[in-house]
Amino acid sequence: MSISSQDYAAKLARLLSDTIGQLPATTVPLTHAVGQQLTADLVTQYPSPRFDNSQMDGYGVGYANLAGGRFRVGPDVPAGTDPTTIYPYGVNGYGHDTAVPIMTGAKIPDDVVAIIPVEQAAPATFVEVGDSVLLPSVDVGRFIRRAGSDMQAGARLASKGSVIDAALVATAASQAIAELPVRARPRIGVIAGGDEVVASTTPAAAKIFDANTPLIRSLAQLHNLDIVATGATSDDLRDFRGVLDGMIRDHQPDFIVTSGGISEGKYEVVRQLLERLDASWIGKVAQQPGGPQGYGVYGSTPLIALPGNPVSTLVSMRILVLPAIWQAFEAGIKPVQIQARLESSVTGIQAKTQYRRGVIGVRGTEVVAQLKGAAGSHLLAQAVGSNALLEIPPMARLQPNQTVTAHLFADTKWDAHIEPTRAVPAQPAKPHMADSHHLEDRSALVIIASTRAAAGVYTDDAGPQLVAWLQAKGYATPQALVVADHALATTMEHVLAGDYGPMPNVLITSGGTGVSPTDQTVEVIGGYLDQTMPNVMTSVLLEGLKSTPHAALSRGIAGLIGSTFVATLPGSSGGVADGISVLDGLIDHIVEQVRGKDHSR
Repeated sequence: MSISSQDYAAKLARLLSDTIGQLPATTVPLTHAVGQQLTADLVTQYPSPRFDNSQMDGYGVGYANLAGGRFRVGPDVPAGTDPTTIYPYGVNGYGHDTAVPIMTGAKIPDDVVAIIPVEQAAPATFVEVGDSVLLPSVDVGRFIRRAGSDMQAGARLASKGSVIDAALVATAASQAIAELPVRARPRIGVIAGGDEVVASTTPAAAKIFDANTPLIRSLAQLHNLDIVATGATSDDLRDFRGVLDGMIRDHQPDFIVTSGGISEGKYEVVRQLLERLDASWIGKVAQQPGGPQGYGVYGSTPLIALPGNPVSTLVSMRILVLPAIWQAFEAGIKPVQIQARLESSVTGIQAKTQYRRGVIGVRGTEVVAQLKGAAGSHLLAQAVGSNALLEIPPMARLQPNQTVTAHLFADTKWDAHIEPTRAVPAQPAKPHMADSHHLEDRSALVIIASTRAAAGVYTDDAGPQLVAWLQAKGYATPQALVVADHALATTMEHVLAGDYGPMPNVLITSGGTGVSPTDQTVEVIGGYLDQTMPNVMTSVLLEGLKSTPHAALSRGIAGLIGSTFVATLPGSSGGVADGISVLDGLIDHIVEQVRGKDHSR
């Protein structure tokens, strides 16, 4: 029994809360505070501005000179200079007909009640002390920023729980506040590896470079979290325990994230450890990629176990771990999801939510989303440039312009280039041709569901027979996929996810349509059909009954998955021949109808 992504993230959050508890409050320098949350109200120490100051470069005048006229110019008052050192008795003490040259931000001298911008003076420039200047009339208070006009001393600048941004940092600095009270961030350790992973940059036979440790570290940094230690393990359980013990002893992480070693293989060292712990869980999350997951408590340190394929790690961090950390501690940056208009069609898979790499951008007044790359969990390079994960619900048939949920990364930018959806131009109707070798842009896929053929017990003959027939009809058809009966469901997930390329026009399966306990084709394919076409398989049945009454034992079905025609034929060579005999005159016509073209006459 699998668990949903949202429920599992909540489960991880409870694990962290119950084992770690509330993180302590601390203080951090302003330069390290952005993105964190205040643990106490922030109160101003001084009014802002602290004193009356000039809003403009200009001339300051007193009450007697508000009507304008020609005035004698006094000494300058630059910003940062105490005006009492220049005018110790006020401006009037220097002379009632004085205009004071004052710069932006400078403290207002006594007796100055208004500022006239220098560009309004004649001449429109600062003149020497003792020279005269002609000034226009002005109102009291003009271009003077009063003390406390932004905020009074003792006022609440920001409330407890506020996320610290650049403006708050700047305002705190203007109040001579050097540190801010925040909640400590969790200390996170990361362990990745397996015998196949090397941390160096030197290639080795049958080895791969470690991409997951830099991936997790980068995601943590991006979301304002601290990785305090990293490590690597082999496939030996004692080695893994040693790495864990050393990391906990030397770095005291609040919890540890592992990558790899959690699936069903023989050398899954993380799984082996979790199975030995009293408090642990190992299972499947109903998502793709990143289904295998686990957690446990090693001593008193929580472990969160992620699958090792890089894209599975990426998805698991964004969809499961980061939301869990936020729910448990409100630490890091709160994960954000939005609704966007989809630019292309996509089909969901059975019983699992897909998280596809995507690009989010703004076109006009709309937020739009575009799929990026195929769905395979090993296709890391195809994730480059993605700024979100697009959520595809199970069995969804999303079309262009429909809404999709996009899970954003913390560095999502809105200027990403999104190619507009291109309308497919209408094609002129072609004359019907008995010889279909000239059909263009047609594709097909053949899947053979046979446990014995997949194991090599016998040679598959049905696949080559179907592929040769489809190719002869002008359908681009690769070599048949031969899979065990129990693997058909997974294979269909990959087909629908685009791992074998775009969905074909025609999908033919052979095998698994009988009543044997292992026959699953009808159930698997039936779960995906948007429309059924029972008369197609009735025709195949009638063709088969001409040769053998056993044809009646086939439960084959046919129909449409989106715009793909699907037929499930029996596994026998005779059953395949019967299917070809019937479908040979139908599939071109079906594909034409699905494409919206006129019926052939």
